[in-house]
Amino acid sequence: MSEGKHDIRTHAKKEPDVKAKAEAKPAGSPEEGAGKQKKKKSKGRKVLRAILILILVLAAAVAALVYRYYKQAEASLDLKFTEDPATVEFGEERRAMDRVSEWTWEIEPEQRFLDTGSLGAKSIKYKVYRPLFGGLLTPSKEYQLEYLVVDTEAPVTLWNGDGAVLERGTEFDIKNVIAYGDNADPAPEVKVDGDVNMNTAGSYPLHVTVSDASGNSTYWDLTVEVADELPSYEDDSERTAFKDFVSEYGGKGKTVGIDVSAWQDEVDFDAVKAAGCEFVIIRIGYSEDGKMTVDKRFDENIKKAKAAGLKTGVYLYTTDNTEEEIRASADQLIEKLGGETLDLPVAFDWEDFGSFQSYEMSFHDLNGLYDAFSDQLSQSGYECMLYGSKNYLEKVWDNTDIRPVWLAHYTDKTDYEGPYYMWQASCTGRIDGIDGDVDMDVMYN
Repeated sequence: MSEGKHDIRTHAKKEPDVKAKAEAKPAGSPEEGAGKQKKKKSKGRKVLRAILILILVLAAAVAALVYRYYKQAEASLDLKFTEDPATVEFGEERRAMDRVSEWTWEIEPEQRFLDTGSLGAKSIKYKVYRPLFGGLLTPSKEYQLEYLVVDTEAPVTLWNGDGAVLERGTEFDIKNVIAYGDNADPAPEVKVDGDVNMNTAGSYPLHVTVSDASGNSTYWDLTVEVADELPSYEDDSERTAFKDFVSEYGGKGKTVGIDVSAWQDEVDFDAVKAAGCEFVIIRIGYSEDGKMTVDKRFDENIKKAKAAGLKTGVYLYTTDNTEEEIRASADQLIEKLGGETLDLPVAFDWEDFGSFQSYEMSFHDLNGLYDAFSDQLSQSGYECMLYGSKNYLEKVWDNTDIRPVWLAHYTDKTDYEGPYYMWQASCTGRIDGIDGDVDMDVMYN
């Protein structure tokens, strides 16, 4: 029967295609996941690259804007100096900003004051600047001022020598007859017109000219006497009792006291205190060439003065003539005090003006000695004051309006016009507890 026959091709069981199955990748397989991840990474890198490019473009744009702003700020910086003469007087205290008339934004001179401590051409730099973005950027410009320090002040006569009496047979030297100094020149030249015969007694008229290195001169006439022997002088000064001094100068806002040294010999400070004295300034010593010699009565004086209940201060008499010397003397003074507590400032006493020219320093140099002494003391916690007579406070010492001044002027009523912390009004006082004369002082509270 035909319908009963089987077609082997039709009904034969088909074997699976192993190769095809092997090549087929089932959905969700690890291989397919890895491929998708690669595609995602590639796409992420493209996005990141695009972001980076955008950041760089934005950064470049911001940098360009910042640079432009910086250059505009820099261009806005300006400074104009005053039209004052380009000369400054030697020793004059001139603030650097006094020479600037206009500026934009911020300004900073390299120093607060012009350098007027030496003669000649000088310069000072100024920086004008403008902080940006909280100081992250600071455009700036530098300007320079040129100026000339000159000296137009003539030398000063400290003692004119008129009427000086010289002993016959000695050698004549005008520098032993007169005293002079200059604000800038440490060694002014002196010229004498006229002759003095030291072998013949008589009067000799002279004309003296003192000139400094800048060509400034001062001159005067004087007459010197040559005598067979020098005249003697008798001290007929009136003595003042301390009780009368207190009555005259004491009172509200004032304190009365004395100053002493080995010249007063032994002092009974209990008697001094009982006489109405409230303070005492004690010489700690004297210095020369940077070496201090302690006053032989100092240790005894300060111990007994404190024990008596007196306020105490000290002074140093000095002829040092260099900064190195005076700083060395100050160090020795500090060492001697050994931390001793003082009620009053330490007094700087330089007063050998009768032979000032022999020290070969200018008035500027001398004022520098005080500043160095004061600076050295301040490092150990001590204050300083300047001792000086009315004449030299007016002629020689500078900055007396800001330095504490101990004025020496022996008169009933001083006409010194500057400020002063203390006044030494007499050198011929008498007080219980001291045999002989003593200086008497008024301190203003």
